[in-house]
Amino acid sequence: MNNFTSVNNHDDSQTPEIKGTVLDRFKPLKDAFVDNFTRHHETGAAICVYHNGQLVVNLYGNNKQTSPWQANHRVSVMSCSKAMLAICIHKLAANRQIELDAPICRYWPEFAKHNKAHITIASVLNHSAGLPCHSTGKPHDIFDWQASISNLESAVPIFLAGQKLVYHALTYGHILGEVLRRVDGRVPSTYFDQEIAQPFEIDCALKRQENHPHRDIKPSPAFSRFGLKIMSRWLPYIPYWKYQYFRPCSEHYHPNSSAWHNSEIPAVSGHASAFGLAKMYAFLANGGTLTGKTLLPLSQVKTMTQLSFAGQELTTQKQWRMGAGMMLNSPDFCPMGPNVEAFGHMGMGGSIGFADPKSQLAFAYVTESFHTPNKYDKSLCGKRQQNLIKGLYKSLL
Repeated sequence: MNNFTSVNNHDDSQTPEIKGTVLDRFKPLKDAFVDNFTRHHETGAAICVYHNGQLVVNLYGNNKQTSPWQANHRVSVMSCSKAMLAICIHKLAANRQIELDAPICRYWPEFAKHNKAHITIASVLNHSAGLPCHSTGKPHDIFDWQASISNLESAVPIFLAGQKLVYHALTYGHILGEVLRRVDGRVPSTYFDQEIAQPFEIDCALKRQENHPHRDIKPSPAFSRFGLKIMSRWLPYIPYWKYQYFRPCSEHYHPNSSAWHNSEIPAVSGHASAFGLAKMYAFLANGGTLTGKTLLPLSQVKTMTQLSFAGQELTTQKQWRMGAGMMLNSPDFCPMGPNVEAFGHMGMGGSIGFADPKSQLAFAYVTESFHTPNKYDKSLCGKRQQNLIKGLYKSLL
């Protein structure tokens, strides 16, 4: 028989402070979580697991040099935001407000300029739209919604939609977000809050909410800015990227800045607690319905998670599998355990959320300890994340 164990570590200065609850069966996952603090430089993080629709793990902690992590702390989850936005888009589709195979210009006529009339919503969802970046001459355009939209209207595709898989790191959010705004009238963060977060009690947001407890990411903003400036130097040598893509490398271009917090950047500006992110995926792991509430109909979940594009992603040079807005389990880039049916989204720095319908699992890991990728990493998100996923599936043996 499995029992819940309450965790509240306060042993010595070398032991991380871990709190929360864990079903005894998931001790290997708990051990991996502690191991991340003792051996892999974790400073503050949280993990959460739903199994068969039930909450079975809810752990959070910090090292002794860091302020205490609380259960409801949110942190910047970077591109995990893309899955939140995808759910908004699929909700519009389920409500027959949009068609995913329709050209974007049906809802946003100005987008059709410069040979973009054929680009569909679906091609943006699977990162094959041909607009992975757009030039901008102003360092703060990323924080200005209308400036970003004008840039996209003026942009010229760099390849024919549907032909190549190239990650739309920022443009994904502005393109899909403008479709949402044109159809519904609300900006993505407001739509997500009013249609997803509040009615389904999902502790996530597409924009930092200052009235909610949060953690800033680490390393420091100065390090993050420095890293982005270095990246901007070698990005021109990567196929399909442009120097202009990272031109907004000002003192505000990092997830801890007030400009970032107050701007609509739905591809990357999401904030979540582990509990909230895991609950969102618990709905999807159970076909869209949890505790009698339906987030999305089963047919829409199937559409979102059906293989839409597979092949080499041309910026990372890794093999990706994409659904319609969800990353599908891609062992070469974003491993999500042993089951090919798993789907979700990772974020730069280490956070991840995913659902595994075969094992009836939903998992989330959020961290303030921003991972910097290196050539030895199999995953962009590093050792800590993969350590936890191994512990998760070891718990099911």
